[in-house]
Amino acid sequence: MTPRERLLTALRRGVPDRTPVMEMAVDWNTVRGLGCRGYFDLIEQLDLDGVSVNQVQYFTGLRGRAAAVIRRYTDPWGVRKRIIHELFPIAIEHPVGTLRELERLRSPDPRRDPMLPAIRKTVRRFRGRRAVVLVAQAVFAAAWNLCGMERLLTAFLLEPEFALELARVVLAYNLEFHRLAVREGVDVVILADDYAHKNGPMMSCEHFRRFILPGLTAAVAGVREAGALCIKHSDGNLWPLLDDIVGTGIDGLGPLEPGASMDLREVKRRYGERVCVIGNVDVDLLCRGTPEEVRRSTREILRQVSPGGGHILSSGNSITSAVRPENFRAMVEATRGPL
Repeated sequence: MTPRERLLTALRRGVPDRTPVMEMAVDWNTVRGLGCRGYFDLIEQLDLDGVSVNQVQYFTGLRGRAAAVIRRYTDPWGVRKRIIHELFPIAIEHPVGTLRELERLRSPDPRRDPMLPAIRKTVRRFRGRRAVVLVAQAVFAAAWNLCGMERLLTAFLLEPEFALELARVVLAYNLEFHRLAVREGVDVVILADDYAHKNGPMMSCEHFRRFILPGLTAAVAGVREAGALCIKHSDGNLWPLLDDIVGTGIDGLGPLEPGASMDLREVKRRYGERVCVIGNVDVDLLCRGTPEEVRRSTREILRQVSPGGGHILSSGNSITSAVRPENFRAMVEATRGPL
């Protein structure tokens, strides 16, 4: 099997020739620490089955050329962001606080999304060989980036019309952007809005079903209608929401966070007939452990979760700046040898 065939087979809950490996992001410290010239070089050297478009965009656009000098910038939605030591920037100022400000907001043109050139570059390099993966948004993360997390969660309680209109605006953009991305050659879209912390969801199940689930369901349907497969990721303890999330029709679920009680073996036991499960080597272990400890943990996950197919190995989130490069290599190489 080619790496692309391997990953897509697992996502369709089939049995590939070996468990595929994919990461949503690999920090530049790890890329350098493994002696790789760049992200594409890392993908080839470690023979990863999926390649993240987001990482390519991060190192090719404004942020890639000028990150050492320009530490703050404004994105196409008007959200002020700051570049930090981690791979992706953080929102520090939000342009929308009231319904009137939302009504005046002009959505950017998805045809000019800065991710599209990165998709084209990635597809030129890997089309047909490795799965091209886009980490994207549906409703929740895009909405709170515009107004702030506290403002959005408060609106669920006190100003539902604001929350519903904001969801409508960002969903319209994302549906079209997902369609354009798949047309350019994306094989898999990961909807990465985080819904939970380690003890449970950030909102009630009722609020999730009213303000988030309809948009998530529409986004999953849009990705699949465009011709790609769809994965749902979230940090935290998702157990109260999993029936609803799996019910949207997603193809895959994860990476899931082991430190938040997301036992991947149990997730597969309950939902493995409906979704592929993804993960979930503990990021803390990858940061603090030894290569041998990482190999043992990885092999245990492979023994418990991979039989019968429908499993993609990854960390429990992504490869952050604190991950030891030799531990990431040990995790990947553990999928290639005997268990």
